[in-house]
Amino acid sequence: MNFSQKMRSFTVLALFACIAITAATDKEFECCKEISSERITLPITGFKVQQARPPCVKAIIFYTSEGAVCSHWRENWVMSKVIELRKLQAVIKRLKMKTTTTPQTDNSTLQLQ
Repeated sequence: MNFSQKMRSFTVLALFACIAITAATDKEFECCKEISSERITLPITGFKVQQARPPCVKAIIFYTSEGAVCSHWRENWVMSKVIELRKLQAVIKRLKMKTTTTPQTDNSTLQLQ
């Protein structure tokens, strides 16, 4: 094999290796292509804001016990739920910071794990 054939073979091998590595490390990607205006009745465990990047549309992705639900970001109930969840996140974050940074000397104080 001459140098150009070896180089071509190496290039093809490198391309296949890159494709295999990308496929193996590719994380599960959620993308809302359609959105719903219906209120969610299941307990919501979290959310994510999705920006519009075609084919994905701008949406709020709510996580429930039965999976992800793509909701219309302009609905009043959606924005109220996002504000509620952000306040809850802030409270939990403050409690975690307080319990991890404040020395506890009183055994009667509630400690979060």
